Amino acid sequence: MTWPGSPVSGVSPYPETPVYVDPAILEVLLSPLAQIAAFIWGLLWGSFCNVLIWRIPRGERVGWDRSRCGSCDAQIAWYDNIPLLSYLLLRGRCRRCKAKFSARYLVVEIVGGVLSFALYMMHVVVPLMAGGGTVGLFAWQLWFLFSMALVVITYVDLDAWIIPDEVVLPVGVVGLLVAAIRPAWLGVSLVEAAAAGLTGWALVAGLRWLYLKTRGIEALGLGDGKLLFMIGAFTGPFGLVWTLGAGALQGLLVSIPTLAFGGQIANTELEDIHGDDPQLGEEDPDDGVMGRRVPFGPFLALAAFELVLLRPQLDRLFSWILYGY
Repeated sequence: MTWPGSPVSGVSPYPETPVYVDPAILEVLLSPLAQIAAFIWGLLWGSFCNVLIWRIPRGERVGWDRSRCGSCDAQIAWYDNIPLLSYLLLRGRCRRCKAKFSARYLVVEIVGGVLSFALYMMHVVVPLMAGGGTVGLFAWQLWFLFSMALVVITYVDLDAWIIPDEVVLPVGVVGLLVAAIRPAWLGVSLVEAAAAGLTGWALVAGLRWLYLKTRGIEALGLGDGKLLFMIGAFTGPFGLVWTLGAGALQGLLVSIPTLAFGGQIANTELEDIHGDDPQLGEEDPDDGVMGRRVPFGPFLALAAFELVLLRPQLDRLFSWILYGY
């Protein structure tokens, strides 16, 4: 995505001349009720993301199966499954057996609401006030889809050490299709999206092959490459470079002190999920924290989140670095 005045190549999401919008529509889209609706929309999809986070690693159907309590297996009634409200009213417990639900359910729903609201303000309200018309509604939904995919990927990787194909591949294809049909919606041309996506995948696949060839271990999983394909398809070359650089740096800054003080990054042990696969290699205690294994996906997702929410600021920063203004 490229913003007005950005030196980064791409397709601007804003038109050069103001676009006429019916005053009645403008009043609705700029109203506080629309912003509240955007937040509620995010809560609903945050609830669905909780379903994906739980079911995908377990190979369960996502479909129309009703949610169940993980302790007593009782079906959760619709009125006990209202995002945010039900959790607060039931104090995070099952109505039947009183087992405590993880606070993650509440966190993911709130994250969904906040992301939807923030992206609505960025891609609908701000462009409308700048004369950009209603095309921002499409951009809002596309970036919201991308962001919630990152949320699901983060938690699944922390829990199961996998990047789910069911998420990254369809979302990546959506990015490519949009870049081909309406590049202004994401601000990335098809050539940029395809080149960045394929480069991201090829880079990880190449490093993985090199480690397997020289050391017989899988230093990086192909899932990380598929995640970079999705990120590149939505954000183009600049997004790919930022995600790799910022993701690796922040991964080190978070992982080293966390592991040094006895903490964990993942919620499970790698062997507990994937067994004793010799290609996974073994942690070397002589290397200290540098020899420990951590999931890379959450840090790539964190960097991609920063790009989505701070792209104008990042564009100005790199404009100043590269061009001095």
